[in-house]
Amino acid sequence: MNEAFLHFLWQFQYFDKSCLQTTDNESLQVLKIGRYNTDAGADFQDTRILIGEVEWVGAVEIHLKSSDWNLHSHHSDAAYQNVILHVVWEDDKPIFRSDNTKIPTLILSDKTDKAFIKKYSDLVESKAQIACQAQFQQVSALKKFAMLDKVLMQRLESKASIIHEYLSKNKQDWEETAYQVLAKNFGFKLNAEPFMRLSQNLPLKVLSKHRDNLFQIEALLFGVAGFLSLNNVEDEYQSKLTKEFQFLSAKYQLQEKVLGLHEWKFLRLRPANFPTVRLAQFAKIIQENINLFSVMLHLENVENVSKIMRVKQSAYWQEHYLFGKKANGKVAIIGESSVQNVIINTIVPLLVAYSQQKDEVHYLEKAIRFLEELPAEENNITKHWQMLDLSMKSAFDSQAGIEWFNVFCQHKKCLSCEVGISLLREKL
Repeated sequence: MNEAFLHFLWQFQYFDKSCLQTTDNESLQVLKIGRYNTDAGADFQDTRILIGEVEWVGAVEIHLKSSDWNLHSHHSDAAYQNVILHVVWEDDKPIFRSDNTKIPTLILSDKTDKAFIKKYSDLVESKAQIACQAQFQQVSALKKFAMLDKVLMQRLESKASIIHEYLSKNKQDWEETAYQVLAKNFGFKLNAEPFMRLSQNLPLKVLSKHRDNLFQIEALLFGVAGFLSLNNVEDEYQSKLTKEFQFLSAKYQLQEKVLGLHEWKFLRLRPANFPTVRLAQFAKIIQENINLFSVMLHLENVENVSKIMRVKQSAYWQEHYLFGKKANGKVAIIGESSVQNVIINTIVPLLVAYSQQKDEVHYLEKAIRFLEELPAEENNITKHWQMLDLSMKSAFDSQAGIEWFNVFCQHKKCLSCEVGISLLREKL
């Protein structure tokens, strides 16, 4: 038993409402359930109830035990002084407001159907990765699609909130923020953090002064990344970059902002994903799109994005994965799957955040359209959903499926899930 279940019981009134009484044997009638409150204060606000012949308007607080009221220090919190009813599973202690007036209490344990309790327990105690997977087919497609829409928007809002945090740190500079978010994305999972630190240590405004010179942009990026701090350099190109960086680092006071080589991960990466190659690709994209965010705002489809991302890195990095070590054959440009990753994790969140700040739904619609144009991601989560016959046709579906699994299924939040609620309400 947990409070989330009690919230569910109250919100949907899944208990025997005939002859309701408080613990003081006063008749109780619920006139208005109230508004579920996720902010500070009692659990349900604007509730209306009738106790005896007196109508009360105020808040409802819910606990497993009535003594939790004092345990959580509600008795001394002004935000809880408008509570008109305490709903509990077990009444182990009378509770009072700060003015010493007693708060009416309703016990739900003897008003809740035992079969319903078992149904809920079976669901949340399931050992399956997705608690309801054995019953998933019983739920209508409409409920599943409703949940996909809900979790996708939740995922987009969550990602957009991270963008807003970056924006705040960057004094609302969208170009600097887009540059940093793209940099982090270019590190993918393994090198995301050093890429982000690199972009923070090397501001876009510095790179923009050298937009016509890819060599200097590479010198700055590889220099601050720490790849030009090696001794006994024998590679001619690396040596030239090092000399250029020595001059530029002094000019822009970057000497103390150089990352350590130990921060970069190469182990178990394919050569095409080495951070050196990604840096070279990133350098070319930034050079050609120095006003990156403005470019993103005007992209109309996935094909447009692919054109600006799939550029050829400099000639040296078309033949090398590492400094001084020539590759066997040509080093490929950034692949389609990597471009799709950039769209999902960089462009889409930026568009959603911009839509929120400017209150222009057009950019949100564009972000969603981009996801619908992309193929679904393939991973263990999407494969699990497909085993349950949940369609994963586009990145819209896969992003929603990832959020659904990570936020709801893994934490057994069945009472906040359209499918879970549908299964619990069945035959009630």
